[in-house]
Amino acid sequence: MLTQFRTTTTRAPLASPDELDALGTLMVEDEAVVSDAPTYRPEAQGTLLLAGLLLLAPKQPKEKGR
Repeated sequence: MLTQFRTTTTRAPLASPDELDALGTLMVEDEAVVSDAPTYRPEAQGTLLLAGLLLLAPKQPKEKGR
């Protein structure tokens, strides 16, 4: 069995409690908040598409005067 090879040595902690809290906070937060990277927003693309279509839409023909 593996339990017979178990040792009871104590190890010093690798990180302080403050560092562990900071690491936990980074793991919970959204990546964009931490890295300040631009995020995908489909509603922004929809607005740009609508504006483009309105600018490129054909105009109504003018009536000729008699």
